[in-house]
Amino acid sequence: MSSTWKTPSRRRLLKILAATAVLLPQVSLSAVKRLLPANKASSDFIEHNDLPLALETLRSAFGQGPITAISQFFVRNNLPMPESQIIADRDLWTVTIEGAAQTADLTTSLSLAELKALPTTTIAGVLQCSGNGRAFFDHSPSGSPWGVGAAGCALWTGVKLSTVFEHLGGARTDARFITATGGELLPDGIEPSSVAVERSVPIDKGLDDCLLVWEMNGEPLPLVHGGPLRLLVPGYFGVNSVKWVKRLTASVNESGNKIQQSGYRMRAIGESGNASHPSMYRMPVKSWLNGPGADLKTLPPGRHQLFGVAFSGERGIDHVDVSLDGGASWQRANLYGPDLGPNAWRTFSLEANLAEGSHLLVSKATDTAGESQPEHFPANHRGYGHNGWRDHGLAIEVSTQVMAEQRPVISNTDTSIVAAAGVSSMEIDRVSDKGGLGRRLFVETASPPCSVCHSLEAAGAKGLIGPDLDTLKPDARRIRTAIAQGVGAMPAYAEQLTISEIEALVKFITLWEG
Repeated sequence: MSSTWKTPSRRRLLKILAATAVLLPQVSLSAVKRLLPANKASSDFIEHNDLPLALETLRSAFGQGPITAISQFFVRNNLPMPESQIIADRDLWTVTIEGAAQTADLTTSLSLAELKALPTTTIAGVLQCSGNGRAFFDHSPSGSPWGVGAAGCALWTGVKLSTVFEHLGGARTDARFITATGGELLPDGIEPSSVAVERSVPIDKGLDDCLLVWEMNGEPLPLVHGGPLRLLVPGYFGVNSVKWVKRLTASVNESGNKIQQSGYRMRAIGESGNASHPSMYRMPVKSWLNGPGADLKTLPPGRHQLFGVAFSGERGIDHVDVSLDGGASWQRANLYGPDLGPNAWRTFSLEANLAEGSHLLVSKATDTAGESQPEHFPANHRGYGHNGWRDHGLAIEVSTQVMAEQRPVISNTDTSIVAAAGVSSMEIDRVSDKGGLGRRLFVETASPPCSVCHSLEAAGAKGLIGPDLDTLKPDARRIRTAIAQGVGAMPAYAEQLTISEIEALVKFITLWEG
């Protein structure tokens, strides 16, 4: 199969490459190693945040099999992880159950050891962050600029929620939701409802196929992935699969927490999130190619076996088509490997003859309900749910002058930006301005003050929840967007701060030069 498609436009290639590696800042290997969990290698990830941790799997690190290794599995935390002692004796972990018929309005607790004594099951399922693909939106929405690597497919072992509630006499008859509450510890001065991770799913979904899981790929669930116990909501975006579950409730109403009521809602640019907007529940059909040639690995001309993954929440994949000419023509890909169920992803491949030059290879999946990936996905306020096939394309270079190049360590937590394809670099210098308006806003005026969550030496702040800004070194655009719109557990400040106050905060943290 040969391709005669002309070289893709510079703008298109830059957009794809910027989201996968080329335009991302770099950080030294030694610095990253201090931040990553023991089983995570910096060479496999883009680090978007250190606290809370956000690690994106590099496209080239996924491999060709249907199961993502724990060592290559992405990490997205809304809040800092609990201390490691919670996994010292996993069986002692307890979860409070509310809304079971047997206990009426009372609560009961089950230890992990007691949960393990109930009938267990293992399923394969994809976890994907709601913002996976955010980097492809032109309006630079707030949040980590994920490309394709905020997703993974694993084997999960645990007990179904229906089994747990049946063990306690069933769920209350008027319940409409199952609500899970995470076990992250919050510092004093933080209103739990504003930042605590607590998500609700419809009762039918909760009792049909949701699980409390304690194993991942046959191993005890790692702390960084929610161990000793997390909720798994198959087919739904990852925010619903609450980590470190401490409470499970069958309730009439959904959670009143910000993360449920206004966060993770699909809404138009500029709109404030509320319960009228669709919640980030089922994942739509999606696919992308992972190689060969990902992450700036130049290929020699000739025949290559292209490979990728495809999934659709609760439905599974019917077929995948691949285009070597930017969508002008399509070829049916081969689905290989086992079909692990409707909530797992399928691996696919296509043999292609690639000529010298630049190529944008794209895939388009169709699920068992007949829904296909769109070419484009409409922009939305937070950059959620992107599944457009064009933006998810794999940009590669094919050359007869292939030279072995060592893959760079890539991170979003440094301030130098890689110059590539004519895009200039910019350097950020830190400033203190210790007596200015920006500092006062940071440590006391904003509500809650930035210093409660974030660490910043210039402000004398040692926060416990948000990123260490001295380490992260975010640029002015990222800070401005986060302050105005909020990000993750961080609230939006646009309604309480004036534009000049927001700019004062930005200037206090960073100063642009050049």
